[in-house]
Amino acid sequence: MWPNFSKGLFNYLALLICFVGGTLISLAQQEMNTADRIALRNQIGLRHDNDFILLTDRYYTAGLFLTYRHRLEKGIFNSENEQLSFSIGQEIITPSYLITEDVQELDRAYVGFSALKAGWSQVRRSSLIEAKFLIGIAGRASGAGRLQRWYHHSVMKTETPTWVGEMENSIHYNLYSRYLYEWQLAPNPFSIHIAAQSQIAFGTRDIYVHPELVAYFGKRNPLSSSIAHNQIGSTDSEVFFALRGGYRLVGHNGLLEGNALGDDSVLLVPSNTTVVYFGFDFQFRYGRNEYWVGVRYNTPEFEKAKHHQYVILSYTRGF
Repeated sequence: MWPNFSKGLFNYLALLICFVGGTLISLAQQEMNTADRIALRNQIGLRHDNDFILLTDRYYTAGLFLTYRHRLEKGIFNSENEQLSFSIGQEIITPSYLITEDVQELDRAYVGFSALKAGWSQVRRSSLIEAKFLIGIAGRASGAGRLQRWYHHSVMKTETPTWVGEMENSIHYNLYSRYLYEWQLAPNPFSIHIAAQSQIAFGTRDIYVHPELVAYFGKRNPLSSSIAHNQIGSTDSEVFFALRGGYRLVGHNGLLEGNALGDDSVLLVPSNTTVVYFGFDFQFRYGRNEYWVGVRYNTPEFEKAKHHQYVILSYTRGF
């Protein structure tokens, strides 16, 4: 049976109100002085993904990420538009049926994933290249199962997921690369930008190619200083929304099929070779503060799966 969401939804909305309220207070206290107009070179941000606000609790159900970014004064290629990023995060992935002790009733395995990620990016006038390296651990050692059980029991006051048949512990290494090219079709104050990008992943967790098209509408900075592409170099205000769509050609999904080098977990499921993605974003920069609310939707990732959607909430502060 599905958990009783009524009390849980109330608690989740209370947390959401605290999040929004805290950021609005920060916005009200923002000092719009000369110091805030200088070019920033450092940034720290907190992002939370969750599907519960959309009244689902399955598949990629939650993620929490803390990220630090630094803009290099003189980069690897003697460029002023190069950045480094470092993040630590945890993801929680569950089957669609949470309250059972019988592994045979599950459509996929429970798995948590905790990881460190380091990245480098360079922006030119109309293009961006990015490379990231990830090292992480999947399974009980990630701590995700304990966190979700505590959260459901103590915060949401709903039935606790069993985490029966959890994926075995496994170390993962992965490389990710991205190339983006952008066109500006209309100027501010209501600009239109179109970006075409392709992402490639290779490693023990992910093997895929992911082309995507994104359209941005609103007041936006150039690519080299826009929050649309996580660029630090400006405190000029931005407010815009974006629509995105893409598809992923999947070679391997390690959080569904297990480690690409071998895995003894009791429940491993083949991934669909093609998954389609859609998304909506609203982003806002005010001085040193950046806000991001997004929604993501994807078609089924494996044969017995349903479609899925989740919400992104993010706050970032430059310094």
